[in-house]
Amino acid sequence: MGAIGAQGMAGAVDEGLVGLRQALSWHLSSNHYPPINAVFIPVAERAIELGNAEEWDVEIEMPNGITKTAGEIVEGLHLDAFLDDGEG
Repeated sequence: MGAIGAQGMAGAVDEGLVGLRQALSWHLSSNHYPPINAVFIPVAERAIELGNAEEWDVEIEMPNGITKTAGEIVEGLHLDAFLDDGEG
């Protein structure tokens, strides 16, 4: 369900049925075990923004104090479907 659910939510964002924050909230809590805390939503939004700009190596500090690149965050949080060229 993970990738298909993320694609469905990304598609719903594209169609204006839900906002990106709402879709990310669902994705992080429902498509991950254990669920990822909602404090990571702004990190996910920033990683998507940077990914869409193809700035994969820009570092982002996460709420837990760890710094990762946008590419690492997109991969780790399975955000591919939310990218402009994603399957959403």
